Amino acid sequence: MKTLSRRTKYLAFGALMIVFLFENVCFAEKSTRRGESIEGFRELKWGVSVEQARNIYKDLYFDQYVLADHKDEPSKVYFRKDENGVIDNVSFDSVEYWFRRNDFYRIRAILHSRFGPRTLVTRAEASWDQMAEYLRREYGEPKEHRADYATEFLVVVKEMRWKAGGVFIHLKYKGPEGADEDQLIFEMESRPEGRP
Repeated sequence: MKTLSRRTKYLAFGALMIVFLFENVCFAEKSTRRGESIEGFRELKWGVSVEQARNIYKDLYFDQYVLADHKDEPSKVYFRKDENGVIDNVSFDSVEYWFRRNDFYRIRAILHSRFGPRTLVTRAEASWDQMAEYLRREYGEPKEHRADYATEFLVVVKEMRWKAGGVFIHLKYKGPEGADEDQLIFEMESRPEGRP
């Protein structure tokens, strides 16, 4: 009888250890970023001025104004001449650095790819999966997730949104609309309290 109870104790202890190890191993990849504030993008902190950004990135140049809201002043969009465009091993075609009221507040990265005669999965579509997995690892499950499919010519739109520490993250895949080109868009935007 004593050996049975000792054996039962060992089995119970072993089962508890397996559960404990499973929890720690399976959830060890959960990011330390969840719940923490995101300070900026790469070397630029949110809120730095254009002048400060140019001191960090000497190759930063102005490209265009964008007026999103008639009540607010236009945003200034900058690019870098030597931008490598790689975010979590996904190579984007362009990375835009947005400033409003001389404060850095947003990045937008875009990847364009084309459908060809032998294309089963485009670069943008494959990169969607990679970026979605990276963002889930870093920030948890998205706050919003949707996928829309059109029946004619199969236009697909997939989107995921996160909010992490005052920063809004948006990942969007747009299938081809008329042309044989699709795109992947990744955006991070810092919104101070009280701003929509």
